[in-house]
Amino acid sequence: MLCKASNSRKKSAPIACLPSQEARFYNSYERNQTAPDLHLIEREGVMTGKRATIIYNPMSGRPSRRAEDAREMTRLLEFRGIIAQAHATTGPDDATRLAHEAVTDGTDIIVSYGGDGTLNEIIQSIVGSSAALAVWPGGTSNVVARDLGMPFDINKIADVIAKAKTRRIALGLAQGQEDERRYFFMMAGIGLDASIARGVNKRLKRKTGEFAYWITGIKHLFTWQAETFVIEVDGQSYESVFALIGNGKGYGGGMCITPHAQLEDPWFEVYILPRQASNLAYMSALAACMRGKPESTNATIVKGRHIKANSTHEPWVEADGEIIGSLPMSFDIVPDALSVIVP
Repeated sequence: MLCKASNSRKKSAPIACLPSQEARFYNSYERNQTAPDLHLIEREGVMTGKRATIIYNPMSGRPSRRAEDAREMTRLLEFRGIIAQAHATTGPDDATRLAHEAVTDGTDIIVSYGGDGTLNEIIQSIVGSSAALAVWPGGTSNVVARDLGMPFDINKIADVIAKAKTRRIALGLAQGQEDERRYFFMMAGIGLDASIARGVNKRLKRKTGEFAYWITGIKHLFTWQAETFVIEVDGQSYESVFALIGNGKGYGGGMCITPHAQLEDPWFEVYILPRQASNLAYMSALAACMRGKPESTNATIVKGRHIKANSTHEPWVEADGEIIGSLPMSFDIVPDALSVIVP
């Protein structure tokens, strides 16, 4: 079954009371030895009088100074004319709750600071709202942030957010049994990669990042048992054991599986890999994707807007790297779903 968002409405407190503008300026100068140029900011026409809510995952990626970074971002944004506050997530689906509260409160910008899983939780509450989404990379793979070209430096991120240049993008929508729904930003995977995502040791992931996925992938060479399913793309059926439904071209580990998928386009690119002779052959196919040549495998790559997948087994399904359930499931493109802030 698909994961459900929490309905809890318990408020969380901002992580800090902000100092005066003068104190923020000199504190920033003492820490960084370079103060923001207020006149330059005004000339570049960044937004002022807007409100931003930073939602951060204190355990995302390899956590160290998440709360301190979030406090610093509130200062940097306020210095650029944006009233900001930050909230930490406390568990699964808490980012969905925090985003819902922020949208209800009328925030203009929601800043996602964490990984792709945190981002996936946030978009569940902001589709159809007027709030713009800013992606501040702080996770393991940061697939979405890299696809959008977002910088990793905190000062550069603050500049991008303040300038508030936006793009309208499409999202994917997964729907399982009993009409349960889950939006996804970049991709949804069925079979092999979902099995790997489910098997990753979370403690190792926090310590080593993407290396943990490769360790699990190697284990799958010896243990994974492929489960066949039928995937239907706009009415055309295919048999598969691994399929990736790409809304964008990004994927973790440096792999490129759906290279022609674009976030603005009103369709998916779908990579469909049939059953192979051995588990080693699946790893060989993924290695081809690592080289940026998914078409060199015996996979079928097609475009489509409506996808259904079913099986006599129950292969796992992941969305943006997080397990959301098992088949049967359908996937639809949602055009013009969201405004994202870009450089």
